[in-house]
Amino acid sequence: MSSDPDLGVLLAAACERIVREILGELAGAGYAHLTPSQALAVLFIGDGLDTVTQLADRLGMTTQAISKICAALAAEGLLDRHPNEVDARSRRLTLTPSGTAAVTRMRAAGAAAERAWVELVGAETLDVVKGALAAFAFAPPSAAASPVRIRFS
Repeated sequence: MSSDPDLGVLLAAACERIVREILGELAGAGYAHLTPSQALAVLFIGDGLDTVTQLADRLGMTTQAISKICAALAAEGLLDRHPNEVDARSRRLTLTPSGTAAVTRMRAAGAAAERAWVELVGAETLDVVKGALAAFAFAPPSAAASPVRIRFS
């Protein structure tokens, strides 16, 4: 590692490590067949997103791609699709008990990753890092920012 590591490379490596930890936890619980995009879709549905459009916006994917992901997740028994009372053109997405169990596993893996950070740098430093990452992640993008979004699939 160089004496002044590139921030972008460090963030990508940290993100990849956390995603691998989460996918490893899922694999150990019988969900090894889930792709990263499928796992994130399940997690976001667990967080309250309940339409294909919302998932597409959050994941930076097309609604067609998310529809295919949701069809696969429904076939796997992780989510159900229901009529949307507000918009007849769309379907509401809800997790099945198996989908909820997958979310519980992902949250446990995320919490374990946070504990590993705390062991490495301490709780106060992690709080500063999380605050800085949130400030940067949710700040308006620069005019030169690309519309391309990172996907883990």
